[in-house]
Amino acid sequence: MKREPLNRSLQEMTAVFDEMLASLSTLHSLGSLEVRFADEQEILSEALLALVENYGIERCSLFLSQNEQLIPVATAGWKNGAVVCEDDICHDVSAVELAVVGRALKQVSVQSCDDCLNDPDLLVLAELLDERAIPRSLLCTPVMIGGETAGVLSLVHPKPGSFGDWQQRFIPLFALFLGQTLTSNRLLHGLEHEIKERTGRLEKVLQETRQLKKHYQKLSLIDELTGLYNRRFFFSEGNLVLGRAVRYHHKVALMIFDLDGFKRVNDIYGHAVGDLVLKDVAEALRSQLRDSDVLARIGGEEFALVLPETGVSGARDLGERLLKAIRNLRWIVDGDELRTTISGGCSSLSLDKKGADGAAVSGEDLLEKLFSLADRAMYDAKAKGGDKFICSCL
Repeated sequence: MKREPLNRSLQEMTAVFDEMLASLSTLHSLGSLEVRFADEQEILSEALLALVENYGIERCSLFLSQNEQLIPVATAGWKNGAVVCEDDICHDVSAVELAVVGRALKQVSVQSCDDCLNDPDLLVLAELLDERAIPRSLLCTPVMIGGETAGVLSLVHPKPGSFGDWQQRFIPLFALFLGQTLTSNRLLHGLEHEIKERTGRLEKVLQETRQLKKHYQKLSLIDELTGLYNRRFFFSEGNLVLGRAVRYHHKVALMIFDLDGFKRVNDIYGHAVGDLVLKDVAEALRSQLRDSDVLARIGGEEFALVLPETGVSGARDLGERLLKAIRNLRWIVDGDELRTTISGGCSSLSLDKKGADGAAVSGEDLLEKLFSLADRAMYDAKAKGGDKFICSCL
């Protein structure tokens, strides 16, 4: 057997195996990408680097269609003896390469040029350019993303005839894999974005729901006109305060106030002025109290207070200050001066927690007893002409 044909056959087989190994290595590199954790630019960089390293080409670039223009979004090539990926696309793309890239996109098929300097379709463009800026071999293939032709993969080599049948069959396969990887990545990140967006919207709805819940809870405990606590809160909180006072043998007082002649204010000046008077009286009462005191509007013009750690003497002093604070209020309505007063009654818990009959007072009916006692004292103050404060002790 002649050795020369055998050597030639072995060389051809070796070349085929080399091409196969290069192709498999390139596809393996692309398939090994962790799409879940990579953004699109990272995927493009890794894919193009693998293509240049395994195929020995000078440069490859991916062009994506944006606003009806082909924009180079990633390129990899040899630079100073090493393969690098230039995310910012530092190289200038020649008009010759753009022409072949555009043709691949328009015809949705592989386009190749064995020698760009002698290609009749590119001759006019080549004559306008410096020969050194013109790639000799070009291979361009469309890239499908999400079922649509989204761009073109372009391979460049400085020597003519560098891309044969094998490359023309393999590079479209690589472009297909690349397009599927980009599609998966976009779908994955799109779902993640949608999940984050929906989670954000859900969290916003939940936050609004919590705020509304707090708002309505507050409304259920707050008097809308004066901003004080309402009757419901007063009796609920009052029971807790009295329960602690009984348990730890502490003093506590309860007061009830009622505006004197308030019906006359509404009848003469109207309900708008009456509402203003109520709001100002509420603020005047609140300004004299401690943070621990519980003040509520329990009726039309009736207010109640629970005063922890307060005995008869302290309650009497506070009651007189409150009468004075309301006495000092004044309003000008249609040129007339409007003034008002309040009457108050107070009951306090003695330290032995005994009722009038000598029996121990239970926590369950303590608030009711104190409230009733203060209410009677308040009506006694009104019967004596109003603007008075009367204390009693349980």
